[in-house]
Amino acid sequence: MNAAATPTPTSNPAGTAAWLLLIMAWLCFLIPFPGLGMFVGWPLNLVAFILAIVAMSKGGAWKGIVPLVLSLVASPLIYFVGGVVFAGTVSSMSRSAVEPLAEPSPADERSDGDINIAQADAVEVGARQLYLDYQANEVAADVLYKGKQLLITGEVAAIQTDFMGKPQVQLKAGSNEQVTISGLSRDEAGALHKGDAVIAACTGNGMLLNSPVARDCELR
Repeated sequence: MNAAATPTPTSNPAGTAAWLLLIMAWLCFLIPFPGLGMFVGWPLNLVAFILAIVAMSKGGAWKGIVPLVLSLVASPLIYFVGGVVFAGTVSSMSRSAVEPLAEPSPADERSDGDINIAQADAVEVGARQLYLDYQANEVAADVLYKGKQLLITGEVAAIQTDFMGKPQVQLKAGSNEQVTISGLSRDEAGALHKGDAVIAACTGNGMLLNSPVARDCELR
């Protein structure tokens, strides 16, 4: 006597496809690429939602209820998380691009009362030696001093103002020779007297009218 045939369970391709598309949509939400979640992820999520309904209509409510609910509830949450990840990635890239361009401010480079200049090792030179080096060879002296941080020591010969009315101090470099330093504040220059011994942190600025000059000076 033949045994009664037992019915084989029918497959549910719509439900399987709904799960696959839902997972693909979530991956699109989480990958930090502009527009991927909006223009690819959400259409996939919509198709998954439709397939879940199809699976429910063909195989019963439980065949597609889970992907249907997840497409409505979990997908917006995952999309939000992906947006946070994308924003963090963009912010990190922006900081990486900007930080190498940042330069220290003058306030960070100098410390009041400290003879050393933080930006670089300053070249210590007396006003007399600076003058003699420029008289001997202006080109070679420019290599040593121009644009470099200097610590110039000398004796105040005169306190004047330039053509713009800004303080300008002459340091004695011989009987009639002088080195000009500029950039001092009015308070600094106003407190000086002829004959004062000073140390000025400056930037070398070459030679003008046969005399070495330095700018952006600050007394130490």
